[in-house]
Amino acid sequence: MNQHLIETESTNAWLMAQARERRQFGEPLPDLYAVYSDFQTAGRGAGTNKWHSSRGMNILTSIYFETGLDAADQFVFNLWFATSTRRYLAKYVPEVLIKWPNDLYVRDRKLAGDLTEHSVSGNRLDFTIAGIGINVNEEVFPSEIPNPTSLFLETGRKYDVGMLMDEYLAVLRERRPLLSAEHEAALREDYLSHLYRRNEMYPYLVNGQQIDGVIRDIDRFGRLVLEFPDGTRKAYGFKEIAYCL
Repeated sequence: MNQHLIETESTNAWLMAQARERRQFGEPLPDLYAVYSDFQTAGRGAGTNKWHSSRGMNILTSIYFETGLDAADQFVFNLWFATSTRRYLAKYVPEVLIKWPNDLYVRDRKLAGDLTEHSVSGNRLDFTIAGIGINVNEEVFPSEIPNPTSLFLETGRKYDVGMLMDEYLAVLRERRPLLSAEHEAALREDYLSHLYRRNEMYPYLVNGQQIDGVIRDIDRFGRLVLEFPDGTRKAYGFKEIAYCL
């Protein structure tokens, strides 16, 4: 059974508190338990980014997972979650791509973004909470938000957000058996084949300096591997490199 909130500060924060409390009393949440909200008063994106969403217009959800993954394999979760979300969104916008590290893009516009938080115990993932915002019926965005889009803006249709939420969770349940280290190679192939700007020369910002490079790969730690014009390659972690859009 999933939890619907009319309003909350953050679905990730709400679910994290619930997960820790339940585990403290020896009653962990069930795998794939989801909370979704009509409105967030302090929605979060990656890092210090905030997430904008008008009330009742979009999917705002966080999902609890017990993956059994080793902490060293935590990027397998990101591969699985990104490819699963892309496959779902492609039903409505076939050209959607994965923009490293945690966004879904249509051409050069952001359709969705996720925020994944792992709880680590020893060398294992104790549990994982994956939050995602998907722009569904949003028509007008604040001017300070760069390059956003929505399903409505891409397709010209309005959607039942609750129905889309149910469909999305059904896709995650269907693909849940693929969430394991033994499927990493297949997940990585899927991820790379739908990676935004892969194998094309574009400018990037590295330590405040603009350089040209080609995205070639993602290493096992989830770092972006860029190839420079001289043929050398280097891997960059989150916040070490930025797209020039």
